[in-house]
Amino acid sequence: MSPQPSTLLGLVLCLGQTIHMQLRVLPIPSLRAEPGPVVPRGRPVTFVCWGPAWAEFFRLEKDGRPVYENQKTVSQDGLPVTETRFHIPGVREDTAGNYTCLYRLPYGWSERSEPLQLQVAEEDSTPPSGPASRDYTVENRIRMGLAGVVLLILVAILVEAGHSEHRTPQGPQE
Repeated sequence: MSPQPSTLLGLVLCLGQTIHMQLRVLPIPSLRAEPGPVVPRGRPVTFVCWGPAWAEFFRLEKDGRPVYENQKTVSQDGLPVTETRFHIPGVREDTAGNYTCLYRLPYGWSERSEPLQLQVAEEDSTPPSGPASRDYTVENRIRMGLAGVVLLILVAILVEAGHSEHRTPQGPQE
């Protein structure tokens, strides 16, 4: 008994919606500061925002307001992620604050990364201890891998259904 085309269409739509919803929520970009979240006044800092390989544009926000928008991405060889670098040549007191990044989707912007607090220190002061920014690269790779597995299963189901429709039943021959 082969599946009806309407049944296959329903399955495809259901799985497609599931994949679409996963991609809409996942993955959350990650943000880090180089050389670190505490930078001496006048020194440069570079914010590195990581997202999925298909992200085309990123935006860096400070305290919820856009600072840099639509920066082109830099693909990483062999990695299923993309990064963008936002460079600030010399930090000042007004540079300090909570930064987040997000990337552009076909239907809007992704969720924001975990906030990274940039602190401006005096030249000779030691950085205060505190929580470091979290890198979500491994979690994002796992999520993208799971989405790929679901997509492969969907393709396998469709191929099998197509082959079963073209098979002719082997009945008794006269």
